[in-house]
Amino acid sequence: MLPDRSIAGLLILLLLVTTWGLYDVTQHVPFTEGVFWKVSKEGETVGHILGTVHSNDERVTRLSPEVMDIFNRSEGYAIEAIPSTKFWNPYHGHQNIRGRMMLSDGQTLAEVAGEEIAEKVYTILKQNQAEEKFARRIKPWAAIHSLSIKSEHKGPIVDQKLLDLAALQQKELFQVETPEELLAAFYAMPMDSQISLLKDKLRAYPHMRETMEQIIKAYRREDLQAMMDLSTDFIDKDPAKRKHYLSYMKHAIDIRSVVMTHYMRILFAKANVFVAVGALHLHGKNGVLALLEQPLYGGYQVERVVARLFAED
Repeated sequence: MLPDRSIAGLLILLLLVTTWGLYDVTQHVPFTEGVFWKVSKEGETVGHILGTVHSNDERVTRLSPEVMDIFNRSEGYAIEAIPSTKFWNPYHGHQNIRGRMMLSDGQTLAEVAGEEIAEKVYTILKQNQAEEKFARRIKPWAAIHSLSIKSEHKGPIVDQKLLDLAALQQKELFQVETPEELLAAFYAMPMDSQISLLKDKLRAYPHMRETMEQIIKAYRREDLQAMMDLSTDFIDKDPAKRKHYLSYMKHAIDIRSVVMTHYMRILFAKANVFVAVGALHLHGKNGVLALLEQPLYGGYQVERVVARLFAED
């Protein structure tokens, strides 16, 4: 059986993959730097957004007193899909989530992606203590995000640390994406794109720890563009496969950012809310910061908070 912590990790790690930088070099790309932002409306602060990297490395989980002071003064806390029923979750728990990650009608990964790919996925997932039924019947898109490496660090990621603290402070708790919405974003991804991206991920798997180290360094520099480039370095750059990149962006990033922005718009109209989402959802013209500025999503003003982010800095 896939441990609850693995499913919880999947739910908060799905956002890690995005573009490898196929933008026209003459095109201005907004929001390429900065991971901590103030959100205002008509001169009044309505909340803050902290872009996070979903690692439990203490270099990114120990937030500075400056950041924590803002968090402590907030009225509510919002996270991406809350990964358990510990606090609040309108979805039906990990077993349903796990079921949505598996192929239906007894179909196996080998039948849709081939024996070689399926065996490689199975070997990795068994090392991560997944049960055989799950490892054999996992959907390709779910396999892409389940090919994780064991962390060398202990403790939760910062999003969950703040969730625990927010509960102790009796803040209102929100999510800016339900687990069902997160999973639904992948349902319509074409199967050929899923398989192509899974092949790419398997090829890059041996270098995943090194890549994650570079992502953490880029995050500490607040370099969103570098994070995006590193996060999709595994994707085959063959122009003939560009459609797979575009499909991934649509189903894994852009649709989800729209959903998150919709919920943020509602939350910021109610209370001063501290929001934690994956940093890559802040980037570019399709990210939550750019969307929040649009009249359709409330016409909020976003301003980068220039502050010490980490306790040891």
